[in-house]
Amino acid sequence: MLPRHGLCYAVLLLARTATLAPRRTVDDWIAAARMHGSFLASAIDLEVPSTMLVDRGLARIGRSLELSPQLAAATDCRDADGLFQVARLLLITAPPAWLRLAVSRDGVTREYIPASDLDSLRWLEPNLDRLLIEAHEHAYSSAETEWQKQIGDAAELFVLAALRHSGLKPVHVARISDVYGYDIEVRDPRTERIEVKAAGPRTARTFHLSRNEFDKSQQHGDEWRLLQVIFESSAFVAEELNQSHVEGVYEIDSHQLRRIVPPDSPRFFWEESALITPPEEAWRRSHLALDPEFTIPGFRSA
Repeated sequence: MLPRHGLCYAVLLLARTATLAPRRTVDDWIAAARMHGSFLASAIDLEVPSTMLVDRGLARIGRSLELSPQLAAATDCRDADGLFQVARLLLITAPPAWLRLAVSRDGVTREYIPASDLDSLRWLEPNLDRLLIEAHEHAYSSAETEWQKQIGDAAELFVLAALRHSGLKPVHVARISDVYGYDIEVRDPRTERIEVKAAGPRTARTFHLSRNEFDKSQQHGDEWRLLQVIFESSAFVAEELNQSHVEGVYEIDSHQLRRIVPPDSPRFFWEESALITPPEEAWRRSHLALDPEFTIPGFRSA
């Protein structure tokens, strides 16, 4: 549920009402809010916001109603600041699916935000970007690894489906062990060892590579290649993913990778992983054709 202006107004009204006197039931709470609010209070929905606050742990009904410390703090702010703090709290406790992708260390990329959602948040300008960055930091500081795994797993599944669609019998070796240094193996009869990376429009043609993956690329030479599945921005808010959510599949071989990665020396040696951004000319569009019938569930918020 997005922090639209009307919702945030209702939440702030309910929160302030809760601080005036003990409220023993949700119905009592709502009735008091309607009595203490302006004429708008009689025209807005308070049932859904009050239930939402309880469900999210921002309010608790015990012997009397108690607000969470964060929501209680918003009641001490002036109206504009209070509404802003409520919006921030609602984004943190139930972030929209696009928040994770819209915010990065470079700032906010609004192309990831559905137009209707962006319109609903316009009332937060000129501080909308700041709010989204703060909400992202609080909501996802411990969840990025799981989110990235979901995207990476989806990319691997699209590649596996494409290989099967072409009549091959790929083995998903990444499910067996990380020691392989690649994700998929195909023998037909030539052996192919495929490392799969995922990206969105903003991270296209950039990837993290582990030291083991790099070493295996050099060990296997012509048998090894890296495929990057680039998802459209629409993929990150879709309930189901299909071919239309993939902008394209691009590849780079082990020889190009060798030219990009600096050689080990007494002054330089990388052990765990590296962020690699090959030049555009190092990439080529893959001939791999995606399965037009393949679908998987959309990305879930961690």
